[in-house]
Amino acid sequence: MANTGLLICSNPFRLLRIFPQIQRDVQSTLYVHFFPLPMPDKKTVRHRFMMIDAYKNLSPMNVDVRILLCGLKGTLNSQITTKRPVDVIFYDDHIKSEQLHHVMSSLSNKSPNCKTVFVQPNEAYSSNDTKENNQYDEMENKLYESVVLGGTFDRLHKGHKILLSTAALKCTRKLTVGVTDISMLDDSKKLKELIEPCNTRISNVEGFLKDIDPTLEYEVLPIYDIYGPTIHDPTFQMIILSEETVKGGELINEKRIQANLRPLDIIPVPLLEEDKSTSDCCEEEEQKISSSNYRMRMLGTLLKPPQPNPNIPSCPYIIGLTGGIASGKSSIANYLKDLGAFVINADTVAHKLYDINQPAYQAVIDVFGSSILTTNKEVDRKKLGAIVFSDKDKMEQLNTILWPLILKRVKSIIQSTKGHNIVVLEAAVLLSANWQDHCHEIWVSIIPRKEAEIRLQERNKLSKKQALERIESQPSNYEYVENANVLFSTLWSYNFTHIQIKRAWNSLLSRVSSNH
Repeated sequence: MANTGLLICSNPFRLLRIFPQIQRDVQSTLYVHFFPLPMPDKKTVRHRFMMIDAYKNLSPMNVDVRILLCGLKGTLNSQITTKRPVDVIFYDDHIKSEQLHHVMSSLSNKSPNCKTVFVQPNEAYSSNDTKENNQYDEMENKLYESVVLGGTFDRLHKGHKILLSTAALKCTRKLTVGVTDISMLDDSKKLKELIEPCNTRISNVEGFLKDIDPTLEYEVLPIYDIYGPTIHDPTFQMIILSEETVKGGELINEKRIQANLRPLDIIPVPLLEEDKSTSDCCEEEEQKISSSNYRMRMLGTLLKPPQPNPNIPSCPYIIGLTGGIASGKSSIANYLKDLGAFVINADTVAHKLYDINQPAYQAVIDVFGSSILTTNKEVDRKKLGAIVFSDKDKMEQLNTILWPLILKRVKSIIQSTKGHNIVVLEAAVLLSANWQDHCHEIWVSIIPRKEAEIRLQERNKLSKKQALERIESQPSNYEYVENANVLFSTLWSYNFTHIQIKRAWNSLLSRVSSNH
């Protein structure tokens, strides 16, 4: 199997017939180079927007597909420069031998053993090779020296590639891309904690653009408000937007007019629908192709491999399950128990330690006084909770007493556990108490802060102030995600939560069996 391939194709509409033939042979990246019939007027760009159909027609592939723009821009005499060395060149039956030779000689980054492979389009896929989409008839043929667009650009997908490629196709000199900084993201962004760092997204966008068209000047920069540089820069001439953000472009033009700047021409790009019949997706996902869908599919998968831990025995395999308050940890633990795990609840262990004649009883009274006791001389956890959740110093005093005792009791339970290869330690304080070194993997459940606030008020009958005190006493979702080997979210249906857990469990069984 080749790591990187280059497909030379005569028509975007033939891709659907060619991709099934080659997708098994490429592991990482597939470049697509169009060698279309010569256009009578190189300034005409109407046919160039068939590129959108090219991306739409891509079969589901696990490789990074990048459509090179030199063929679509009519700059076929220039050198073909790709960031990654090409191992194999595929070509279809419409490509002449001199065209194949031209690409071979123009391709500057080939591996030493680069080979060519003829691909016969699959006739089972009906396709009209001369088909044209009338929606592009309405697009202006005008080109622009300075083009701008913006977005979050998390985990570059087909929709992003279409936006960026369309902008590059319409641009003759400089393309500016604003990438949303993390400070602009709110809870409306699903699983925002999984969004790549801004500098990573900037690097990915810049790398993609330079790969598909190295002839332009690019400026890719972070933006800290919805407008970015669009309302200040007089050199911008045109903005590329997705169909759903056209109103944002109109707002930008209002601001530009107020600042005595020329309004931008607006070109909307259609959204791509998600093909849910072939994707690893759930009904809660958006209908359009989106980064949110990609992030949802990361739930229940291994985000980062566990590091070997020589301090604990390999069996039983210990999963530390943690996460924010009201994030559904207990529901996840119960389902894991049904699947065969032995579950230890750290809260339950802690509660028993408060009992009379148990190790924490007298130590807690010595610090917090007898006012926390009931008439039966038992520790009233509600009274104790009201004290510690409103005073960080008091919370720290309680934790200093409890955490070593809980860990000691948990270790004792694990040592006495027989017949279970997998133990799940459900512990809200796992990260705060630094118990990570006592687990093989860390599994985390998160929900948005607003949802946690609502659940706490309803479940625990707390005021908004009390709910916020409990939320703020724990690590942030970002801290949880940073430590997670596997991530869950119970924000959606029970069915989707179960899909996540089953996905994680099956993957875990595979890892555990390979370690024994």
